[in-house]
Amino acid sequence: MRDVSELMYGPFYYSFIWLIVGILFLGLAVTIVALIFYATRKKEIKTIANLKPQAPKVIDIEALKAKYLAMVDEAERQFNNHKTKASTAHQQLSLIARLFYYEALGFHADILTLADLKKSRHERLTQTIEKYYPDEFDGLEKGSVSNSAEMARNLIREQKV
Repeated sequence: MRDVSELMYGPFYYSFIWLIVGILFLGLAVTIVALIFYATRKKEIKTIANLKPQAPKVIDIEALKAKYLAMVDEAERQFNNHKTKASTAHQQLSLIARLFYYEALGFHADILTLADLKKSRHERLTQTIEKYYPDEFDGLEKGSVSNSAEMARNLIREQKV
């Protein structure tokens, strides 16, 4: 018979490095699970109900009116000095009126078409822009720039915030 000591082996010891590798893999697995959980969780949807209120914007309307009236004067002056054509002057006056409404009221009139403006609640602006349209796109250059400039001035002067 064989000796029992030949059948038994001494304990096999693993290197300490394998413990560290196992802990690192376990930590990596936990991190991946946490990232997947974080990436797929429901996020809060931003709506008007949960937006933070912003401080009201204070506008110096008189300074703004003076700025835009000077722009109207400059557009008219360039036409009278024959630096621009009537259609270009009407385009400038239309843009000045639209930009004034944007700065004074926050209404994006500068990017709206006439059809969009007609759907808005700003009737004075819509009427003014509508009067500019034939002169702005007329190839015969037959609009009165001084009358159009006066309409823009009245629109700017009479606007209340």
